[in-house]
Amino acid sequence: MTEIFSGNKQSSAGGKPVSLSALYLFIYYGFGAFTPLIMQYYQSINLTGTQVGLISATTPVVSIVTQPLWGIICDRFRIRKSVLVLTLLTSGLIGLLFPVVSTFALVLILYTVLSVFQSAVVPVSDSIALGYVKKHNLQFGDIRMWGAIGFALAAFLTGVMVEKWGPSVIFYSYFAAMVVAILFLRQVPEEVESAPKFTTSMLSGIKDLLKLPRFVLFLTASFFVFGSVNANNIWFSLYYQEIGGTIAGVGLAFLLFAGSEAPFMKLAGYITRRWGLELTILIAASVSAIRWFWYSSAPSTTAVIALFFVQGISVGFYLATAAQFVRENTPASLQVTALALFFSVGHGLGTMLCNLTAGWIKDNFSTLTIYSFFGTVTVIGLIPLLLIRFGPWKAAAEDKVDATR
Repeated sequence: MTEIFSGNKQSSAGGKPVSLSALYLFIYYGFGAFTPLIMQYYQSINLTGTQVGLISATTPVVSIVTQPLWGIICDRFRIRKSVLVLTLLTSGLIGLLFPVVSTFALVLILYTVLSVFQSAVVPVSDSIALGYVKKHNLQFGDIRMWGAIGFALAAFLTGVMVEKWGPSVIFYSYFAAMVVAILFLRQVPEEVESAPKFTTSMLSGIKDLLKLPRFVLFLTASFFVFGSVNANNIWFSLYYQEIGGTIAGVGLAFLLFAGSEAPFMKLAGYITRRWGLELTILIAASVSAIRWFWYSSAPSTTAVIALFFVQGISVGFYLATAAQFVRENTPASLQVTALALFFSVGHGLGTMLCNLTAGWIKDNFSTLTIYSFFGTVTVIGLIPLLLIRFGPWKAAAEDKVDATR
């Protein structure tokens, strides 16, 4: 069983790879039940595109503040596991409240509170997993790919259930997944690696991080590239139905899309070892840009489904390598803070821009135009990635990071 989950027979001691892989499986099962199908809930309570955009921008706005705060708490007090338990349970409980509210104002308030706790889940779980894979010489993608599998299964199964029983299923599935994730988290050691001594404040830590050119360029790229990827998770449901698909078809699409991420996350380890992190990330972002422009041309649902593996190349490669890039290009004493800042910019500011703009475009133009916008901002994000790959900062950045370790 350990070998199945971890993908590395030699790393099976103590069952930790199984627990970490299962943790990702159920965390992202919850996300897969929630994010791709939340548009069905919004439509059931008659929200406009602009209102959906505002609500969808709530998590990014909150994350800008809360993710660095969660990161600094974890770095200072070394309580990553406790923080993750708290945020998983609380966000699951808050999710159960959505079926009883039906106005824009109440949904906005509830989503804001949810975002405070949900914003810690990804950076903290990534920090725990990255510490483990570094210590045991594993590939992060081998564990992270189980998140893609969980997301894929949830999107499909929840899509079928939503079509049969309505959008309330979304929130019950989300809560159940968070609870099961906690059960597996309990099997993960309190500290999977020795934490560095915390010696700086949050503001000075962020200031130090922003002095690293490669890290700043990557933040800029993630603002555009990751922002459009996250926004697609919200708007694809509406898009797919407008080009002739069904709700169950949305679930099938996400099953194939997210399912394709897992093998490409596995492949990302090989590509990275052969050609490096920078080129792997650049390939992922380039394919994303092509994908969004193709979507804007209104292809058939059959074509969208048939080319499902495009998501594996773009999103799978990016997810498997982005956190690793952050870790390798920032000081060891600021690992969680660096990851939190990365997610605040990519999942935060970038997603906020894309969702707000997409909502306005939906009300004033069309869903197809939303994807033209996604393609444009992703092309902009390619510029800093090209500078990372071919720019003059690589040696200097590595020397500075190494000196702080």
